[in-house]
Amino acid sequence: MKKKVLSIYSAMIALMLAVMLVVPGFGNVLNAHAETTEEAPTAVPAATEIPAEEPAEPLDGSIVLVTVDDEQITVDDAEYYAYLLYYYGYTEEYPDYDAAIDYLVQQSVINKHLHEAGYDQFNEEEQKAFENEAAVEFEAMLNDYVENYLTEDTEENRAALHEQAIEYYNSLDYSQQNIAEELMLTEARSRLEADLSNNYAPTDEEVDDVFQFYGAQYKQQYEGNVAMYEYYTQYKDYESWYVPEGYRSVIHILLDVEDELLTAFLDAQSAWEELSSDENADADALAAAKTALDEARAAVIASRQSDIDAIYTALEQGESFQNLIAAYGTDPGMKDEATLAAGYKVHKDSMMYDSAFTEGAFQEKMQKIGDVSDPVVSQFGIHILYYLSDVPGGLIMTDDIRNEIVEYLVSNQLNSAYAEAYSTWLENVEITYIEEAINALKASAVE
Repeated sequence: MKKKVLSIYSAMIALMLAVMLVVPGFGNVLNAHAETTEEAPTAVPAATEIPAEEPAEPLDGSIVLVTVDDEQITVDDAEYYAYLLYYYGYTEEYPDYDAAIDYLVQQSVINKHLHEAGYDQFNEEEQKAFENEAAVEFEAMLNDYVENYLTEDTEENRAALHEQAIEYYNSLDYSQQNIAEELMLTEARSRLEADLSNNYAPTDEEVDDVFQFYGAQYKQQYEGNVAMYEYYTQYKDYESWYVPEGYRSVIHILLDVEDELLTAFLDAQSAWEELSSDENADADALAAAKTALDEARAAVIASRQSDIDAIYTALEQGESFQNLIAAYGTDPGMKDEATLAAGYKVHKDSMMYDSAFTEGAFQEKMQKIGDVSDPVVSQFGIHILYYLSDVPGGLIMTDDIRNEIVEYLVSNQLNSAYAEAYSTWLENVEITYIEEAINALKASAVE
């Protein structure tokens, strides 16, 4: 078995097999932050640094570790796939030769079945299509190489780098033919999976059972804990199937303020907050700080009073709030059509906004959809907020979540079918482990 460069196709094939037979998992459903779940490997795992230490005396790469019928799994094979599995996060330690050997045996058994069952047989037209696709992929790799190393853009330099790229990939035993073989192998496995899945389609009841089971975990984690919900869904970018009750969507007009005025306001606000948190603060000092804060806020408002008056007058005359955002607003988020349509999701306990913005979204004037707030001052300027809509709370099944659950159930069914079929395929192969060679390989890793 020859080593291959870590291309898109070879990496994806490795990942596909690893997910099917080494570490089956459930994508985004099992998020790392959920205490009752474990994180499954993602589709594109982050690269992990490989320890730099080399064995004192590397073993001969051609030494055979395992035979599967007449196919040999060598030290080179185990070294490469130990690296690959660790690089993609499927093993915790490097090198894990047991995992690599198990993987290679599984791959060999599956490939033998693919061939014996005829899944890897293609007619002339199909083979030509694979060759054409491989040609496009290989040429793209060559072009990427050229662009990466091109210093002076001339036809001569491009031609020289193109030839250099071919030599480079050939030195790695990687070519257009390798890509075509990988494409055919991927298609062969797809045919096998289609037969194993037997056109399985999850029922609505099966989908709902999964939704309720995992949804209950989301609810337990986030119900009554808006700060944690926002931390994971906004800052860590995790998905949640549960939304705490009490969110509303708002849009706003942000008016810029002169730096000097805004700095004076923020300084006064900081002084007031510091005194307010001091249980031994002098009452007169507190009153003076509060007066200073009110005056600084009033100065900020006064600096844009004419625009504020014009905005409220336009609203009274029937102008849409969205049009006024376009005319006066400076928040880049409100320039985005999707954000403008959906609004900012705000809860009275939200931690991800300036407190003035959150308070403005829930002030007395904001009682129902369509209400407009009084102006509020934050570290960003002056905000006038519009109550756009209420955000549904509780467990919410979106199309994306349904699709994710369907994929999970199909994957589970396929994994079960694979496991059952694999046990029968094993009966038709003879696997021999050369323990002495395997032990020598493991020992070389710790020398």
